[in-house]
Amino acid sequence: MAYLLAYTKKGEGCYPDFNYPGHVGYNCDWEQAMHLALSEDGKNFTPLRNNTGILFAKASFEEDEFVGVTKTLVDPWICCGEDGIFYVLAVRRNQNAPDSKHIGRMMVFTSTDLVHYSEPVFVKLSEEEIRRPRCRYDKERASYYVEWETASGRFCACTKDLKKIEKTESCTQTQFNLQQELPQHIDGFGTEDCVLGNVIAITKEQEQVLREYFDEICYVKTKPIQVSWPVGKSINSLLGSSPKAVCVYSDGSTHEKMVEWDEEALCRVDVNKPGSWKIPGKIKQKRWKFPIPLRFLPDELVEFNGMSDPCVTEYHGKYYLSSSGTHHIQLRIADTIEGTFDAEPTVIYRIPLKNGLNFVGTWAAELHEIDGVLYLFTSLCENAQWIHVKSVILRCNGDPADPNSWEAPRKCVKIDGSDLTEGGISLDMTWFRDNGRDYVMWSDRKIHYGADDEHFEAGTADVYIATVDPKKPWQLTSEPHCVVRPMYGWDRYETPVDEGPYLLRRGDDLFVTISGSSTSMGDLYDVGLLHAKSGTDLLQEENWTWLSYPLLTKESVPGEYGPGHNNFVKDPDTGDDLMIYHAIPHDENDKTLFRQPGIRRVHWAKNGLPYLEMTPERDLPEGSENVVMELVIE
Repeated sequence: MAYLLAYTKKGEGCYPDFNYPGHVGYNCDWEQAMHLALSEDGKNFTPLRNNTGILFAKASFEEDEFVGVTKTLVDPWICCGEDGIFYVLAVRRNQNAPDSKHIGRMMVFTSTDLVHYSEPVFVKLSEEEIRRPRCRYDKERASYYVEWETASGRFCACTKDLKKIEKTESCTQTQFNLQQELPQHIDGFGTEDCVLGNVIAITKEQEQVLREYFDEICYVKTKPIQVSWPVGKSINSLLGSSPKAVCVYSDGSTHEKMVEWDEEALCRVDVNKPGSWKIPGKIKQKRWKFPIPLRFLPDELVEFNGMSDPCVTEYHGKYYLSSSGTHHIQLRIADTIEGTFDAEPTVIYRIPLKNGLNFVGTWAAELHEIDGVLYLFTSLCENAQWIHVKSVILRCNGDPADPNSWEAPRKCVKIDGSDLTEGGISLDMTWFRDNGRDYVMWSDRKIHYGADDEHFEAGTADVYIATVDPKKPWQLTSEPHCVVRPMYGWDRYETPVDEGPYLLRRGDDLFVTISGSSTSMGDLYDVGLLHAKSGTDLLQEENWTWLSYPLLTKESVPGEYGPGHNNFVKDPDTGDDLMIYHAIPHDENDKTLFRQPGIRRVHWAKNGLPYLEMTPERDLPEGSENVVMELVIE
């Protein structure tokens, strides 16, 4: 048996803004969601998902179609029903205020595993605002006993199905002794910032599922390495095959790693007679430190020598690093992935300036090879204002390092040739092919423009998809379809933004990482995940699943704030998927510095999802590199 605690955080005040004057990020957006913690003894609990939310309330676009209304979740309570289904009771609010559209109603989610949750139903309990709904199944009555509180007191009722309650009664004494049921201490973070819900007992099997999805994944051991070798066969072919080490991780997943074997020990093996030999080796592991140092042009104006939106692409044996930049487009070119960051930037296209400032800023440049032709996807910020940024594509007709090989940028357009986004902006376009169809995805944001560029209202930044002509990828061949809008507190923290889509393919699973939340308060940036199956109609929103919690946040890796806007590239030595990303370091005074690039191995978890938090220390702690192979000659 194990124990599960549901809780939220207080969600008071705003994120510290001394680094971001003029911007306000309400902590309730991020903190008022159901968090979970596990315990073996019911007394000492440790948080899941880095002490961040797992179940968030969805925003309402019925109340405001343009930007939506951010909703928060408070007072979570988990109850196990007679049918073995888990029910989560909670109250939805408009950030730190009552939800005027659902006064007196509790949300009820259902789940079979406490990982995946249904859409909530809203159950009417009162005409007043309710708080702290609680319930348990009453076997004698064959119904659920429910309690809640309002400004007028405590009330109770019964319900057969947690959809409609029976007669409501005043309740002077609660049937829930929370002082005895709740823990006094929670390992790792204390209780001062937490609002505790309740504790339930769960099975060890249920605990294991929760840990597989929400716990930190780290190295546990290396499997024994045993190789059988025929008598008389030359050992040289074994040197060529280089047996790998299989590392086991805390969720039950595994990862093969290359090993540098002791060649002298192998050469001493007598293959002419049966026997057993011990061959020492050392696991090869690349350790990338964050941030990765960069080289800049001597006259380049770069604040704090940082980089936003890094993207590494392999093309004809070379690696190309692109990013967001100034008024010119540049690439860093090297023979290795790591070498691109130290390569001197090569300016491949200078944007013509009219009247001094017609284009200022190139955003999120990324390269894609389509049927043997290289294209650069980026966005140009017209008139020195972000509210005019538009997606463009440049085609390369020769050597990517030669500026003369690049054609002028073409604006991305719809089927009829009209602007991709009329009355708004488009940015962060990416391309991929699936089942013979060419797709682009991008972030699209409507703008209500005023009399001048100082007066405007911005809507949500939403992710769209469309098919394109592979010979003219700037030309859509379908209507744009919205697949994601900023829906949860975590991608609406300060600003409702979803952007930076990039595909990660594994078998027939298509994963698209999306960067969400504030771009003005860079610490709050995070990464969410879309999923679809290869071969489905990817233009249809229902074929995509949007994970309700973020995969990568400022809590994921100590010292890396606002991680996001990543791409993926294969490690040429190991075949591993590598994530290229940016994050923000702080100085010794907790002052935010500029975005900096990083590299990290993508670990494939037992549940089939990409794990984006695999630091070198979690992957293979120092001291775990040494292994021994038992070589059996038989």
